[in-house]
Amino acid sequence: MSKKVVMSWSSGKDSCYAMHRLLEEGWEVVALLSMVSDEYRRNHVHGIPFKPLELQAEALGIPLVMRDSGEDHEKGFVEGLADVRDEYGADAVAFGTLYVERDRKWNAAAAEAAGLEPLFPMWIPRGKAGDLLREWIGLGYESIVCRASETELDSSWVGQALDADFIDKVSGTSICPMGELGEYHTVVVDGPLFHKRLEIISSETVLNSGLWSMDILEASLISASYR
Repeated sequence: MSKKVVMSWSSGKDSCYAMHRLLEEGWEVVALLSMVSDEYRRNHVHGIPFKPLELQAEALGIPLVMRDSGEDHEKGFVEGLADVRDEYGADAVAFGTLYVERDRKWNAAAAEAAGLEPLFPMWIPRGKAGDLLREWIGLGYESIVCRASETELDSSWVGQALDADFIDKVSGTSICPMGELGEYHTVVVDGPLFHKRLEIISSETVLNSGLWSMDILEASLISASYR
């Protein structure tokens, strides 16, 4: 009997790749938990509006639980995990954290506070980030940059697909190839786990709190190109 896990869901490549690995290991992913702002109707960190988030979960065929960050992010996250544990019978929660030790400690403490086992299927030595990016692209997923740090990158990075050209471009910079230190964030639109493709119909790039951000105005689901 497989163990049940909830995925801490950002909408991006790290959490998606973590989920991919867990499914290969025989885990059952019972829900995606995404921390959001009810006020701005977007998810935390990646800034994806509710509708595309919901469409993404529909394309994956996995229930999405959105929990407002509120004034106390940690409290809201722990409570969200506990709710998913009770509703879906989760045994563990998985994170897409790569190599930042303080993030791992924070995630592990939140998981344990909610009575769940913390899983880190993406944990790597820092120097392996480039290899991990190549592995991700080789799996056949389609992901695009939805946010880029103003201090590290310019607005032209927003909307770029993660592909062979992206590897060449990021290799010419000093940033982490996987953007683990917040240099860039992504949204996954298609791939092996997707039953449909998330099509971004219209968007605009805005500067928000030091981040060049993709503001998705309209999106829909179409036939998955991977299939």
